[in-house]
Amino acid sequence: MIQNWGLKNKFVIVFLLLITLPTVIIGCIIYYQTTTVFKQQAEKNAVGKLEKNEDNLTSIIRGIENMSSYMIYEKNFRTFFTAPEEDLNQPAYKEAVAGINGYFTFQLMSHSYIDSISLVANDGHVLEIGSSIIGNEVRLNQESRNLEGAPFWSNTYQVMENGSAKKNVVSLTRVINDFNHINTPIGMVRIRLDESKLYKTIENNTIDQTGDYFVLNKKGEVVLHQDPSLAGKTFPDKNVTHWIVNSKNSTLKINDEQSDYLLVKKAIAGTDWVSIAMVNEGEVVKSLYNVRGLFVFMILLLLAFGALAFVGFYQSFIKRIVELTKQTKQLGKGDFSAKVRISSQDEIGKLGLRFNQMVTTIQKYINREYKLKIKQRESELKALQSQIDPHFLYNTLDMIRWTARLEKAMETGQLIERLSKIFRMNLNMGKMWVKVEEEIHYIQNYLELQKNRMGNRLNYSIFYDDQIKDIYIIKQILQPLVENSILHGFKNLPRQGVIQIRCYNVDEEIWMDVIDNGWGFKKEKQAEDDDRKGGYAIFNLIDRLELAFGEEAKLELLDSEMGTWIRLKLPISKKDNSSLLSNETGE
Repeated sequence: MIQNWGLKNKFVIVFLLLITLPTVIIGCIIYYQTTTVFKQQAEKNAVGKLEKNEDNLTSIIRGIENMSSYMIYEKNFRTFFTAPEEDLNQPAYKEAVAGINGYFTFQLMSHSYIDSISLVANDGHVLEIGSSIIGNEVRLNQESRNLEGAPFWSNTYQVMENGSAKKNVVSLTRVINDFNHINTPIGMVRIRLDESKLYKTIENNTIDQTGDYFVLNKKGEVVLHQDPSLAGKTFPDKNVTHWIVNSKNSTLKINDEQSDYLLVKKAIAGTDWVSIAMVNEGEVVKSLYNVRGLFVFMILLLLAFGALAFVGFYQSFIKRIVELTKQTKQLGKGDFSAKVRISSQDEIGKLGLRFNQMVTTIQKYINREYKLKIKQRESELKALQSQIDPHFLYNTLDMIRWTARLEKAMETGQLIERLSKIFRMNLNMGKMWVKVEEEIHYIQNYLELQKNRMGNRLNYSIFYDDQIKDIYIIKQILQPLVENSILHGFKNLPRQGVIQIRCYNVDEEIWMDVIDNGWGFKKEKQAEDDDRKGGYAIFNLIDRLELAFGEEAKLELLDSEMGTWIRLKLPISKKDNSSLLSNETGE
């Protein structure tokens, strides 16, 4: 039954079953899978980025602790901590203090988050490096003594800088024990870190609207946060503080009226701190919906293009076949006025042309002999009228050139002269072989005409080796390549088009390079649907090279950072190529 359907019905069924339906089904499957996979991947990536901050913070903490451990073993620090009061003016002590200042100055310059450093010896003498800080830090001293030399990290607290400005800091306080008597304290060190600068350092520009990163202590108080006003205070969300204080679960999900959040916590070793990464799942899903909406738009766009392709294919092929079938039926009824309108030269157009020719042939056999003779004479007359003598055209151009010179239109005369030289090369007494120098002059005239037409949009340079100027090659082998660059490579080019032509001798071969700065080979291929003339010319050139030189001639497309680079490799015959001129028949 399907075999008896009309061509239009078959085409509609094929389009629906093989194009539209698979597109919709595959689109729905991909739509569903990307909804799940992309969301999971987005959350994983966001949490992964946020967890990098925890690694940065841990690295900073270990670096500060190592700095304090260095003081136990370093000679200058031991000198400072163990010097009695009567030795404070001695050169050895002053030299030790200078070394300590140099060491800490380097640390302050290398790490912007280090605010100030205090060293206190057991006998009470103090060394302050960095900002002048005033604050209640007595409790920190006691906590540090309880740890007997282990590092103690404080929570965020407020201090006065230079007697007026307030700022938030966190600090490492540590008792320094004697190197030789490890349980005997000789002093204390406090390294203060600027809370705001520390957060900016560890944040590392990885936080975006999909998440947040902050640090709390195990009581739920804020240690580090992008909002400085929260530092030192209890975190405002009670669900989070309860999770930090009472829950051992590493993850927490909370929601509010606007969105859902996923939180991940991790304790920071050696401190009372907990690092927390928070992902805004609502924003992740929102971003997903945007991508998914774009995907839906792409599917609809593909269907729209498919519908346009359907209409175009129907108008270009199916409708013409149906029209041809209709005219065939009309001819079968004896109506010899049947004729198919030819709108293209594709296979259907050629079939319609053959149909029209068949109708004409039938009419020839039916019509009387005198009508046939009249038609033949008319055809011959039209053929004679359509012929143009190229020599007459060349001579006419030469006459116009001299007339322009007499009228002092020098630029017009020069253009006509260049066009005349191009015609002369085309004629060339019917010969197909020319010298390299003649081919260069021909392409130079061609480029000058094109440059006059395009103005500043075209520039060129030509180089050829003087040693090869008298070598014979087939004529017009550069013009198709140059024409291809102008028509395709420079079409809608937002800069000046530049063509370089280089001809030189390499290992008994003539290499001819044509290089342009156009769109490049791929984009030229995309433009073939708009204009295939350049492609035909290059195919014709390849055929001519094969006929003239065989497999020894090559046309290569080379890599180029910008535009197209085509190289011709032509063999140099050991015999004089001019001997070929006597045997050729021309075109």
